[in-house]
Amino acid sequence: MFVNLIRIGIVLIVIGAVILLVANSFLPRVYNVMMGTLSNMTINIDVYSRYLIPIYIKSPAYIVVLLNNSYPLTIYVFDQFGHVLSPLSYKQVHNTYLITFQLPEHGNYSLVLFNDNPRPLNVSVLITVVSQYMVSSALIINAVMDLGIIMFIIGALLIVVNALFIARYRLLKTR
Repeated sequence: MFVNLIRIGIVLIVIGAVILLVANSFLPRVYNVMMGTLSNMTINIDVYSRYLIPIYIKSPAYIVVLLNNSYPLTIYVFDQFGHVLSPLSYKQVHNTYLITFQLPEHGNYSLVLFNDNPRPLNVSVLITVVSQYMVSSALIINAVMDLGIIMFIIGALLIVVNALFIARYRLLKTR
């Protein structure tokens, strides 16, 4: 019985490792295709002023705005009807801000940056679009990788537990 569980553990480890290797080989390709840069520019915003960047999106997607060497600027995205879209996330790492918006449909959008700070800014703005199809592909690959990790861990646990039971059995048998 112990030998069969060890064999099952070895098979689970091998299958988990193969799943991880296959999924890991596709992941860089998905992320390389995922990022379509719309614009990369350096702009100068005066004190208490705004800067408008028009954007056209072909398909529903997520838009990611990266502000480099900046203060936390107030950012809005407007659709063609003037509706304001609120950001999904606003993250800061040192002087870099990463803001994500979900765009519900294709069309014209406007990105507006407000400088509410007491001094002018010279900020680098990178606008990137991530399509919904690519996000779904990345999530599927991530789920497959999680499945491979779970199979690998269960297989390793089966081998370790069975090895401990065999060692305990041999130790009790020698007494």
